[in-house]
Amino acid sequence: MVDINTAMAAAAAERRKRGTGDGKERKKNRTGANMGIEAFDPVKHVSKEKADTASMWLVITFAATMALLMRYVAMPNAQDNVDMLWFIPMLGIFLLPSVHRAVMPERFVEHYTKGTWFKASFMHIFTWLALTFLLTNAPFADIVAPQVDNGWGMISSTDGEEFDHSKSKSGSISLEEGYSGEQYVVLAFSDNNLAEDSEYTFTFYSIVGDTNTEISKPVNVWADLGSSATAASDAIRAHEDIDYPVAIKVPEELPVGTYSLVIEVVEDGDPWENSRTVELTLTVDAPVVEDSTEEN
Repeated sequence: MVDINTAMAAAAAERRKRGTGDGKERKKNRTGANMGIEAFDPVKHVSKEKADTASMWLVITFAATMALLMRYVAMPNAQDNVDMLWFIPMLGIFLLPSVHRAVMPERFVEHYTKGTWFKASFMHIFTWLALTFLLTNAPFADIVAPQVDNGWGMISSTDGEEFDHSKSKSGSISLEEGYSGEQYVVLAFSDNNLAEDSEYTFTFYSIVGDTNTEISKPVNVWADLGSSATAASDAIRAHEDIDYPVAIKVPEELPVGTYSLVIEVVEDGDPWENSRTVELTLTVDAPVVEDSTEEN
């Protein structure tokens, strides 16, 4: 027989023995050196953070310099070779390691790895893109010619006083042969800068097959139209304070056929000259003859 005191003492000894063994095992499992984990070195960590911060500012400076050079040095002479405007900055990625080694002190360079060049490449691309987008749009640049603001159409009047507006459909507008009164093709141009400062050339063509025959070179008569005509054409103006409205009189007595109004726009932009060609189609249809039968 074993008394209770002896049993409790034996159980306590067994627990102490198991606890001591588990503690040693846990201690062994939690040792960083045995698991391949390097000991934390605060001095080395601070040096690496400083190196990464210096790399970030170097890449931002490099990308900003690249964007400024491409905008103010390369762009004015690259209108016929726009591919170089993105190709050269992309090549700058391969210069980043050399730039770091040439500029940074040795205590920083020793911390740079392939991961550093990977992060630096992305930072360079996105910084350059952001600055380029800023520098090639208003108010720093104007690289796009004025464009048609809000569609186009035609205003017509038989008495020269009341005008009706017809919006173009599928890029074309039509008249019926034998039309009378006054008809004007109306549209408006808008731009980052004042669209009215650009040069506009208007030409009417008759289209027969693949041949375009010039009919006339009309002028913009918007300023000569009365208030009723301008009110009827409000639908084609979305920015009345800055757009350039156009009204071109349709030649009288055009025969059945297809005609084209070609508008050539030339703008002295920044950094290069901008141009645009707008082609509007006008068709003159034969009158619809209704058949009538007389019932006997």
